[in-house]
Amino acid sequence: MTNQPQRHLTYSEAGVDTDAAARGLASLLGWVRRTEAYRTGLGGPLVPNGFFANVLGMTDQLSLAITTDGVGSKSAVAQLAGRYEPIGWDAVAVNVNDVICVGAEPAALVDYISLQAPHPDLLEQLGKGMHDAAQRSGVAIVGGELSQHPDTLTGPRPGYAFDISGTCVGVLDSRAPITGAAIRPGDMILGLPSNGIHANGLTLARRVLLATPDAIDAVVPECGRTVGEELLRPTHIYVPEAAALLQAGVDVRGLAHISGDGLLNLTRFDADVTYRFDALPEPGGVFAAIQARGGVDEAEMWRVFNMGIGFCVVVPAGQVDAAQAAIASAGGESSVIGQVNAQAGRRVELVAQRLVGQDGRFSA
Repeated sequence: MTNQPQRHLTYSEAGVDTDAAARGLASLLGWVRRTEAYRTGLGGPLVPNGFFANVLGMTDQLSLAITTDGVGSKSAVAQLAGRYEPIGWDAVAVNVNDVICVGAEPAALVDYISLQAPHPDLLEQLGKGMHDAAQRSGVAIVGGELSQHPDTLTGPRPGYAFDISGTCVGVLDSRAPITGAAIRPGDMILGLPSNGIHANGLTLARRVLLATPDAIDAVVPECGRTVGEELLRPTHIYVPEAAALLQAGVDVRGLAHISGDGLLNLTRFDADVTYRFDALPEPGGVFAAIQARGGVDEAEMWRVFNMGIGFCVVVPAGQVDAAQAAIASAGGESSVIGQVNAQAGRRVELVAQRLVGQDGRFSA
């Protein structure tokens, strides 16, 4: 690892231009959203495109949730380390964590793996990771696709370049999908801790911590682990905690998977309010290491990474104790990290950091 910080390194400079991606996505969605009108009644979408997952109406008693996601450049870290189980786990985790955000129970997943060559060691480890994540999530992996691309995929380990993604479906009973529409000023925000960086912001993290391939085995003092061990920590799966909340009858008004865009993910909720965070835990660990070594601006850190909070739950103030008890019953941890206030604009306020987030970015 380098000891010379780069001043104000950004995600864009590392290779991921989120502003350009937003413009490109808008062009894509201009056409994609028109297709929503092609399906009404049975199987018609019930949630606006762009939420954590969509929900398709089936019967009065049953709806189907669906989402798709991948692990991004975390696969490049796996190639350098020669460890692939965490990537198989994450391919499941990133999807089930999105499905539960609408209040659905994840049921099944299909995967798509593209690779340079079908190495048995690579595929066996991916399969083991997917199996273990599916076991925690209570989902069946019911199919998939394996596609070889020997002349178009490249990576840091010759012959081992790959990408993996999944599509997850979940079931929702007669309850309406949870979209945040019930959120009201005065509601409280619970934060559930992340297991490190999870599967977002890896391009920036690699730029800072993996300047050379041999840095994969360098120890990060802030974490007490090597770079490879830290960046490959598996994404925490929040399915048991979310299921316990819903089974306990807690009035859950919002569920947010904190992935790319960090706490700005709460602005996806169908509520024109402000989310004020005044009790966030100190990020520390890998986040402190990335910020210090890369000279990354505070606002950029909070835009790119989960910063130690992997999932948020919004509940009425009077149900905080019941919510925390339900989460604890599933073996989870939580703390009150903020509250909802009436100021319009779909804003996120980070009080200690003196940052305000809106329209996909934070500013002082």
